Amino acid sequence: FWDQTIWRDLLQQILRHNPKSIGVTLFFGDNIGQTRLNSQDLLIFKDERILWATNSRELEKLSLPFATLPERTNIAHIDLLRDDDGVVRRLLMNPNYIPNIAERSAFNKKTSRLRNLPVINYRGSQRFQSIDLQNVLKNNFDPDFFKNKIVFIGIEKTLNSQILTPVGQISRHEFWANVTDNYIENRFIQKLPTIVYAAALLLLMILSVFIITHYTQVISLFLFLSLATVWTAFSMWTFDTFYIWLPIASPLTLLVLIWIVYIGYQALRIEQAHNKLQQEQRYIAELEQLKNNFVSLISHDLKTPIAKIQAVIDRLTVQNSLPDSVQEDFQNLKIYSEELNRYIQSILKVLRVESKDFKINKETADINSVIENVIERTRPLAKSKSISINLNLEPMFLVEFDVTLMTEVMLNLVENAIKYTPINGQITIHTTETDTDVLVSVSATGEGIDPEDQIHIWKKF
Repeated sequence: FWDQTIWRDLLQQILRHNPKSIGVTLFFGDNIGQTRLNSQDLLIFKDERILWATNSRELEKLSLPFATLPERTNIAHIDLLRDDDGVVRRLLMNPNYIPNIAERSAFNKKTSRLRNLPVINYRGSQRFQSIDLQNVLKNNFDPDFFKNKIVFIGIEKTLNSQILTPVGQISRHEFWANVTDNYIENRFIQKLPTIVYAAALLLLMILSVFIITHYTQVISLFLFLSLATVWTAFSMWTFDTFYIWLPIASPLTLLVLIWIVYIGYQALRIEQAHNKLQQEQRYIAELEQLKNNFVSLISHDLKTPIAKIQAVIDRLTVQNSLPDSVQEDFQNLKIYSEELNRYIQSILKVLRVESKDFKINKETADINSVIENVIERTRPLAKSKSISINLNLEPMFLVEFDVTLMTEVMLNLVENAIKYTPINGQITIHTTETDTDVLVSVSATGEGIDPEDQIHIWKKF
């Protein structure tokens, strides 16, 4: 720790190469006992370029180093301000106390006018050149190594010499090298007024609310991530360029909280919409059930009077005593009642198909057989109009379908073809198959469906 000869040789070797200053970060006072200095030692140890560390920055606790000058311009304190977690983030500053060793090294033993407790901007230990004691004593270094440099002397490997910083542990002399660099380059971290940070957070919140209220959830998430990335990059760039501290944690926390609130709000809206939709579905289901019940009841109740009307008409038409005009009117009434009966049957069939309980009963069958059965049922109707029905049915494999429903479909097609085909017309039914489909074509020599009506063919009735 203390060997007068080694320290004299060390300082003499460094001074010979014209450094700006030498800062000794070890305290040499009454802890090294009585020290006798000859004239040569006095010239070296009390050289004005050498700064000696004191044991305290407070005057009432001060113990002077052994080489202190009468005006005390070659002493400086090396006290540290540790936070509760043991990390040194700020620098002790007080004009009423002795300046620290970095302050006097940077300003040629004058004092700076920094505000109290500036935040240190650590640049790491690798940015500073270092050399060990043996190489200095053996003159094993470049002649310009110390020229015009600020030199700090300290211990690297002892536990007491290690200082915990935000960038990890560094030695005491590396710490004061960082502080000196902050002084010279004015790198101390600057904090803006609180109102500036509050305004930035308010602006960020307004922008976030605008994003989530004007864009979809996926786009909002992308913009939130982009916003967080841009803010982080801007904060790092501002810190590296201007040494201005812009917080990252609080804006990112704000974005996360806004997103969580937004997701909760969206979930609440979805739940409300779901409940409203369920109510509307129940209402629609009840309304549909009422409609079906009404139509079914009316249709069912109409079948009985229509049947009675048809029975009365049949009984009257067999009487030969009625005039021909009356007989013709009765025939027309019979036709109209039959049409009304078919219409009621159509309503009942539609209600059955639209019912929730409706099921398609598939079975393996031949579509050609279904068509032939329909032709047999409608042949008397076609014969009454002298309409010929031509069948062009290709032999096909059996397929799965609901025979009852397919019979209804074919019966509807053929009856319509007969109804709208003039007397002595023709109806052609053709079937064929491909690798994936079975095709049925019903064509007639009737007038067809007007183009403006074709868009309605898939609607009810």
